[in-house]
Amino acid sequence: MRVADRSTARNFLKYLDNAKTNYATTNERIASGNRFTRISDDVSAGTRALRIRSDMAKAEEHYDNVKSINNELTATENAMTSISEIINNVHSKSVIKALNDPTSEVGRAAIANEIKAMKDELLQFANSKYYNRYVLGGSSAVSAPFSVGDDGRLKYNGINVDDIQQKADGSYYYTDAAGDEQTIPMDNDIYVDIGLGIRMNESNVNSDTAFRISYSGLEILGCGKEDNMSNNLYNLLNDIENAIRDGDMDHLRELDTRLVEQTDIFTANLTDIGARTKFLDTMQSRLEDEIDAYQKQVSNIMGINDAEESINQTMNDYVLKAVLSMGANIIPVSLMDYLK
Repeated sequence: MRVADRSTARNFLKYLDNAKTNYATTNERIASGNRFTRISDDVSAGTRALRIRSDMAKAEEHYDNVKSINNELTATENAMTSISEIINNVHSKSVIKALNDPTSEVGRAAIANEIKAMKDELLQFANSKYYNRYVLGGSSAVSAPFSVGDDGRLKYNGINVDDIQQKADGSYYYTDAAGDEQTIPMDNDIYVDIGLGIRMNESNVNSDTAFRISYSGLEILGCGKEDNMSNNLYNLLNDIENAIRDGDMDHLRELDTRLVEQTDIFTANLTDIGARTKFLDTMQSRLEDEIDAYQKQVSNIMGINDAEESINQTMNDYVLKAVLSMGANIIPVSLMDYLK
């Protein structure tokens, strides 16, 4: 035999390099699940994939915002549902029981103690938090919006709720000692963009183009007084408790009537929140479908056929072994022949 010349060696190395490259490339496609990993491998498909991924990233950001808002609003709805159960129990059980047995002082005291416990529970739900925000605290994120003064009356951000009134535009105010109207601190609305195309009216957000995530405790629990009776649910429970302890059944009936009226307003707000969470559920589901559609498009452009790539890798493995076997038969024998 004769010694392999440079041409033979070069051809062998070329075949070996091609076989190893094909093997590694196919292995990379199988591991990544992508037909290519660089735009230069397929400029047209890569450009389309980048554009779709950009749209998908926007949809994912949109989805994360909607999901976060939905979770917060659900926490608000859960707190209000618990409050609803409390005030309905006071009306349908405690007050009815007291009116049906007005002469038993021991019985009235037991009922009043039940209402006191439910009143304290209502306060806890009114100060519910979702992460660092109080769900019924307006724009407050530092301290609990509701507190009870030394007189046992409820305060909202430090202001007695019975002293707070609502304007025609929906904003709240109280009158200070000098007789001037003052806005309620930390009770501004908070809006976020959920893809409705948020717009501004001067320095104010156009509420039709954004989503409100804040709820004022004044809006939910009520404020102010009418006919010398509170419009606030907590204070009403407080007054009902005292009326039962005092055995004042006539006043108890008046307070119960006011409680029913304020409960209807509360229920309307709870229904509104339920509708808003349902809207967010629908939007969240739609965005999930949109993201899935984008992922399928990217997969169609960049994805591999697993069965096809498995067959390719089997062939690549066979070719690589064949080239190595050929090299083992050529180079060593030629070298020994050269040494002789």
